[in-house]
Amino acid sequence: MQPPKYVHGYSEREALRLNDQADTLDDIIHNDTLFPPDSFVLEAGCGVGAQTKIIAAKNPDSKFLSVDLSEDSVREARERIGSLGIHNVEFRQADIHNLPFKDASFDSVINCFVLEHLNIQCMLLKN
Repeated sequence: MQPPKYVHGYSEREALRLNDQADTLDDIIHNDTLFPPDSFVLEAGCGVGAQTKIIAAKNPDSKFLSVDLSEDSVREARERIGSLGIHNVEFRQADIHNLPFKDASFDSVINCFVLEHLNIQCMLLKN
């Protein structure tokens, strides 16, 4: 079975929409997205880093591993976060349906606006 396709596509316009959405909703969604110092947090489905730039900056004493299925999105997220001078995030390409990490590798997991981008039909077929 082929991996599920990202239902919104990977256009530059979509990347702008995601960043606008994140910036607009920052105070509503992430006002209390705070992790204890030295936390290791998995961000599952980082996309272009729209949420990453917010949560990583609000938690400078935590370390984030942000993953996405799309290597292009991971590359864009890495560039975006680097250009903002945020240094507590590592990016990797990975499928959130089959993560390459051992159980209990992370203190916390965060995902924001991920489920809306998944092809639910494919998810149901796997179960």
